[in-house]
Amino acid sequence: MPETWTVRRLRSWISTFLTEKSVDSPTVCADLLIAHVLGCDRMRLYMDPDRPANAEELAKLRGLVQRAGRHEPVQYLVGTWSFFGCEIEVGPATLIPRPATESLVEEALRLLRGSDGGLLTVEEIRIADLCTGSGCVAIAIAKSLAAAHSGRKQLSWRKQGAEVVDGAVVAEPPTRGGVRIYATEIVLAAAEMARRNVKSLGFDSLIEVLEGDLDAPLIGRELEGTLDLLCANPPYISDAEWAEVPKNVREFEPSTALRGGRDGLDFVRRIVSASPKWLKPSGSILVEISSSQGASATSIAADLGYRDIRILPDLEGHPRILAAVRPH
Repeated sequence: MPETWTVRRLRSWISTFLTEKSVDSPTVCADLLIAHVLGCDRMRLYMDPDRPANAEELAKLRGLVQRAGRHEPVQYLVGTWSFFGCEIEVGPATLIPRPATESLVEEALRLLRGSDGGLLTVEEIRIADLCTGSGCVAIAIAKSLAAAHSGRKQLSWRKQGAEVVDGAVVAEPPTRGGVRIYATEIVLAAAEMARRNVKSLGFDSLIEVLEGDLDAPLIGRELEGTLDLLCANPPYISDAEWAEVPKNVREFEPSTALRGGRDGLDFVRRIVSASPKWLKPSGSILVEISSSQGASATSIAADLGYRDIRILPDLEGHPRILAAVRPH
């Protein structure tokens, strides 16, 4: 009689196999793959370790484990990844959302608070998210804004053409009112994925995904001088740093979303140069950069007259976010 492949046995086998293949975090990868195939969350694996896998599940799991052993990112294998509390669809057309980028979201929300510590009224908020990829940054900001305004006696967000206050439809919204986030993406497959994420998470009334290069899709929409915030997680890996990028990133994630030219700052320069025309006088930029680019990014912003220039740390303390206020 063949030995039963229980969750416990599968976790041991997969963890050992992935360790031998030098895959990062092999036990976490094993859990994610098993939970994905069994259709449960990771906690269930610990609660029911003797649950047997059937033949169909084993066949699917073996295929995924072999791919993981070739360093294909487990996030692509399971098809989703969590970012700022949102479950985001991911795939080879987009970068995998990373914890470092959550620092950009946190600073964006801090900047959107008024002098009294409360968020700006929703009628005022206009944001552009360039190089949106999966849409994770725009979605995380939208989710937080909607949550912050829920329960307040004003518009929470626009949905199906009506104001929603405390969950109840009360009136038609003003034509130009509400939170609007313009998320731009040049790669068609990535833009389509971003739209799916926006729609599936219920933020299609807040976020508009636009196809095109950096700020080009904003042209012709009468947005000049109206944005409170322009943020971006652009390609920023330099040619010299590319060889040091881990195999699972270099060989599987899209190089067009990673490589930023000789010094890694090609896109940063373009974004910082283009932003003043779109921002309000008090508007800010937030741009994710490499931990080695703080001085260079600061110089780029200073040369263009930006104010209050700062380089902010990510969750691990690495210098990661260029923050600055629009030039006078």
